[in-house]
Amino acid sequence: MLTIKHYRRPISAIAISGERARLTPNVLMEFMDPLSENSIQIYAIATGEKEAVIFLDEAETDKAMLLLTDVATQSPFESISVRRSLGMITVAGPELINTPGLLNKLTAPLAKQKINIVSITSAFDSVMFFFDKKDTEKVFNFWENYVPEKINVFRKTRQKFSGLFKKMIPRKR
Repeated sequence: MLTIKHYRRPISAIAISGERARLTPNVLMEFMDPLSENSIQIYAIATGEKEAVIFLDEAETDKAMLLLTDVATQSPFESISVRRSLGMITVAGPELINTPGLLNKLTAPLAKQKINIVSITSAFDSVMFFFDKKDTEKVFNFWENYVPEKINVFRKTRQKFSGLFKKMIPRKR
């Protein structure tokens, strides 16, 4: 079953950038260790060609920036920046693994409403979406009413079960 969760607290994204970010061994560990040692919760991590982005509770941003700036100055990274006032919504469920076009069905209506997705991170059965905080409640309310009926993620499952029930429970004649 597809579930949607809205994290109500504001989120920040800290980006550590450098030409060889993706190719630097142990790059994530270098930045995760000081955060872990200081009990800073990481909500998500995204990596790109030239940066690693750490998403965390906005209340922890200043503390995390100090710790990460210390690490960044002793590494090949060129800059560290922060984006505040983000919102996070997680969509999770096994349907994400085997349903072609599901992400398009979720995101296309947002584009029509001119809502920008700041970042997306994913695992096999969950996707975390990051928006400007001002848009997050609107997206959550829309998706909560839109999913799963409108995107038909359960159509195949219903068809399989109805066929199974017909075999198991014979009709009365």
